[in-house]
Amino acid sequence: MYFAFILFISALFAMTLGIPDAPFPQGDEIMHIRSIRESLEAGSYTLPVLSGLPNPYKPPLLFWLGMFFDKLFGISYFSERLVSFLFGIGTLTLFYKFYLTLSKSEKETKLATLTFAFSYLSLKFFGLLMMEGAMVFFTLLYVYLFYRSNTENNITYVAWGSFLIGFGYLLKGPILHIYILLFLISFLYLKMVRVRKGHFQILLKPLSKEKQTLLLFSLSLFVPFFWISYLYLFTNSGKELLRFFFITENMGKFYAANQSGLRIWGGWLLYTIPFTIPLLHTVWYAIKKSANSKNRALTMVLLVFLLAVTIFHLMPNRKDPYYVTPFISFLFLLPALTKETWERIILSKFNKYSIPLIYFLFAAIAVVLRLSLLFAISLTGIVLSLSAIWAFQNKNTRFYGIFIPQLLLVPIMMIFLIRPLADPDIAEQLINVKEKEICVVAENPWTAMDVQNKLIKANVKFALPLTYRETCPDAEIIVTFTETTLSENWKKESSWFQWRQHLNLDTKETQKALLKMDKRFFQSEVSVWKKVETL
Repeated sequence: MYFAFILFISALFAMTLGIPDAPFPQGDEIMHIRSIRESLEAGSYTLPVLSGLPNPYKPPLLFWLGMFFDKLFGISYFSERLVSFLFGIGTLTLFYKFYLTLSKSEKETKLATLTFAFSYLSLKFFGLLMMEGAMVFFTLLYVYLFYRSNTENNITYVAWGSFLIGFGYLLKGPILHIYILLFLISFLYLKMVRVRKGHFQILLKPLSKEKQTLLLFSLSLFVPFFWISYLYLFTNSGKELLRFFFITENMGKFYAANQSGLRIWGGWLLYTIPFTIPLLHTVWYAIKKSANSKNRALTMVLLVFLLAVTIFHLMPNRKDPYYVTPFISFLFLLPALTKETWERIILSKFNKYSIPLIYFLFAAIAVVLRLSLLFAISLTGIVLSLSAIWAFQNKNTRFYGIFIPQLLLVPIMMIFLIRPLADPDIAEQLINVKEKEICVVAENPWTAMDVQNKLIKANVKFALPLTYRETCPDAEIIVTFTETTLSENWKKESSWFQWRQHLNLDTKETQKALLKMDKRFFQSEVSVWKKVETL
């Protein structure tokens, strides 16, 4: 019954992959989809291209898989996002197996897998064409095989884990190797460093004992070596691509800080939603617990590892919250390692009282935005969660009275809050001009890429507001996403409003807009202009 439910939910989720505007978008996805489709159009299968040139930003694995599914099922958002969806299914399967190995309880394993599947991380990145979903899989895979290798004293597991990490290089470059090295360093740190009675001691024996594991890590270099060699020796622009990727794209990020480090810490809170409070409770419990538990060593290794990767991501200039996504699965593993039950952490005081409060917030938002379905569902969530706290006598019923409303928080937000407020579908707005030349006037070329992705048959060009005459001399349609002054031979055909991607918030103006319920403050006008004949 449980697996039939998971299959049913997965099928429903898969059906949403083809919707162009995802509930939780990530800007880089536009570029990834554009690279796949341009590569197919140009026949550049080995070396993906973007804007007519070899794509220098990321290695090709995600693009290769996207091209494969586009060839198999036809060019569409569904085909391309199917890559991340399948990595998600693989991750959940691996997570289930790992959790069961640690907890020995099928009930706890099923609950944990459900919580991970309904987390913000899973519902976002397993439905977008991004590298993060695959990074979650590869990172979890290595740690799982490392654990199996140590518990079963079988070095074959870690050999396979090291070799497979090499394919992870083809996702985002050497960053996955750095993650695994930080994991191994965390493991060796707890084995080698001792502080007893004020004396600091470093033991070298563990280093000798783990020599095979460290040597086998060299297997992870095979795939990168062959790919780098191919670029360097057999492609015309290979040397320039490698120089840009390693020096500008990777090392260049360490040049200077331009984002707050709080964004990284916020990532831990954001991507564990809606189970952030239970997981924080588990982390605190894991730190406090005595050193006698069976899985104490692995628990401490993971905690040190999570701290190490956090510190590492505080170093570059960019500190996007989603950088922590490859490690979120380990937080969901902590209850198994600490022998905490999900019943206990879900029914903890802070967690159980937070659920009706969130549904009260949903109800208030529903009233302000006039979303009747969200209001009805919010009332149901309030009644069920409050009944679980004060009315239900049976502990099992009380648990599910909190757990189910909590599990459904992100899907409810996706379906009943975000979807009704979504921007108009540009494909429907431009339904009569799909095969014409369209000039997109915007501040960012990714806006034009997004339009091209949605209008496959159109010929879309990008222009800045002051350069549209030179860039698009033969355009029949101009779509302006920013304020632009056009010449007299352009006539406005239609317009609509969409949410601003970048909003410079002024506190007083924002409060005024909220009090007046004026959503135009948060939106910008998109206009469609058609060329008219002049005498």
